[in-house]
Amino acid sequence: MFDYRAELDRRIAQFSRYLKLMQERRRGIGSEDCFIIFDDRPDPNGPAADHLRESEDLVRESVLEGVVWDGGTGSASPDEAVVVDLPAEGWRGDDSQLRFIQFIFNERSFDLDIPNTTLYRAEAEIILRRRLGFFHAVERLDLEHPSNREITKRFSPLRKMYVNDDESSAAEDMAFIWFSVWKFPVNWTFFVTASAFHTGPRFERARPLPP
Repeated sequence: MFDYRAELDRRIAQFSRYLKLMQERRRGIGSEDCFIIFDDRPDPNGPAADHLRESEDLVRESVLEGVVWDGGTGSASPDEAVVVDLPAEGWRGDDSQLRFIQFIFNERSFDLDIPNTTLYRAEAEIILRRRLGFFHAVERLDLEHPSNREITKRFSPLRKMYVNDDESSAAEDMAFIWFSVWKFPVNWTFFVTASAFHTGPRFERARPLPP
């Protein structure tokens, strides 16, 4: 019998191990920042899979269901008490683009970024209401290096910041986005691209991360 909770826990542990590996890699190359991107490109060696056909209406309907993430009891509805004020335009327009989540690692902390090109506005609302610590990055440009502010305005990401060695929390947040918000199967094969930003090594390029 398929045990969804056990499979979910196993994927969270897998994500956490990869984030720990990135911490070790960053420390090993000195002070240069690193990044890692997890994306959803179809696995050419796996079963044929139609990309999920999400829409804002479907996202709103599915998140209201009782889900395993919440223990299968009660409502999984967003916390309507949380005020979310997001721009109406600039979000994901259709299902033709990859879904992806990216992390940036520096000496003191690491960030999870979800650019607007991979998020419907309704999905951004759900994440902000249900996961503490996320914020709309354009509202905190004071946290950005001046050279990064224009690109932050362009891609308008949701962001969460973590202290180093808190990979387990980041892995749980990532699993929530992939499996509860975007409704990917828990056994989906994701792909990983990881590198130092400038002069350092390129660790992976579209490497499969099997379930």
